[in-house]
Amino acid sequence: MHKVDLRQAIPPFIVVFMTPRIFPVIMAGGASSRLWPASGRQKPKWDLRLFPAPGAKQGEPVQSLLEGAWERGRSVAPASQCFVVTGGGQAELVHQSLPELPVTNLLIEPEPRDTSGAVAYAAGAILKMIHALAGQTGDYEDVMFVLPGDQIIHPLSDFTQCVQAGVRVAIEMDALVTFGIIPRKPATAYGYIHRGAELRMQSPLPSPASASIPRAYRVLEFREKPDRATAEQYLASGEYFWNGGIFLWRMRALLAEFERQLPQHAALAKALGSIPKTAAVGGPEWNDVARASFPGLKKISIDFGIMEKARSVATVAADYQWDDIGSWSSVAEHLENASGNAVGPATDLISVDSRSNLVFAPGKRVALIGVEGLAVVESEDEILICKLDRDQDVKKVSETAASQPRK
Repeated sequence: MHKVDLRQAIPPFIVVFMTPRIFPVIMAGGASSRLWPASGRQKPKWDLRLFPAPGAKQGEPVQSLLEGAWERGRSVAPASQCFVVTGGGQAELVHQSLPELPVTNLLIEPEPRDTSGAVAYAAGAILKMIHALAGQTGDYEDVMFVLPGDQIIHPLSDFTQCVQAGVRVAIEMDALVTFGIIPRKPATAYGYIHRGAELRMQSPLPSPASASIPRAYRVLEFREKPDRATAEQYLASGEYFWNGGIFLWRMRALLAEFERQLPQHAALAKALGSIPKTAAVGGPEWNDVARASFPGLKKISIDFGIMEKARSVATVAADYQWDDIGSWSSVAEHLENASGNAVGPATDLISVDSRSNLVFAPGKRVALIGVEGLAVVESEDEILICKLDRDQDVKKVSETAASQPRK
């Protein structure tokens, strides 16, 4: 495939003088059935405090996954431009976790409509803020940056550098940008991005933290979670990234794709964005528009609803450490190893002839004798014990626990 020279496609003055604002939007979803019993109906995944933040000193408080996402959002924008989208039952917990978050920047969905609905909802709030800041009613050159609230990413400097590169690509290509995680193994738990030709950015951003500039590529297609053999082929080819669910785009490009593919979502965003400046986000007028519009939104992810059929999609190669923490075995990979076992924070382990176990029981002492390859997880009133290589079945237990009352 040939390389694309973007310098012939856009006048130089646009790139030189365009300094768009970035509006990070953190998706704070619900529970994770695969991390039961630590995460359940009353405990969202993003509130879990699984391990210390990278670089944290001994004795420092353990950072929640949401607090880590907030730190990443704040690395590219002030708190006044950062938003969190969540459900009504978790709003107070978000406020407690993120005291720096402005009250009007916490967006409470009337009902769940998957990530496309959450993105459209946040787009409305951003449009309203754009109007308030600049009185702008035409093109929207500012950037929305969407990131999940339940991942682990480090180092922060590499992440920030990739975001800056993504902004440059979004501007020069007028593209929807995703961040492709460079795969470390033939994983079957993630979707994949098939990259095409490398893009030559007109004026790459300086890179004080690294000698290399993140590379960007056209996206040929998105692939669903593969089987083992296919994942091995993807890894061997060097042409595939993991899809980490992190996106960035100009508001104008997003609205154009919503209008083309999900017009009701576009209508919601524009209706919310057009609410008068004097009406507060989350106030009566705002809620009336949201409640009237949400039931008519198609329940679909942003991947299926927009990204897969978008006219222009690019990916930035993200060479930072990333994990979406989707199982107890993945948690074990990030925990401090003591006596050959992975031990969670505030967990006191006594190990006798035991190794390769995960123990997560904050505030408790746990003793293991002669066991290997187990997951031992305790919440306030539930306990999980399973083989670590069977942790994919935790979801079945979680579903059963949710449907059956305790005896």
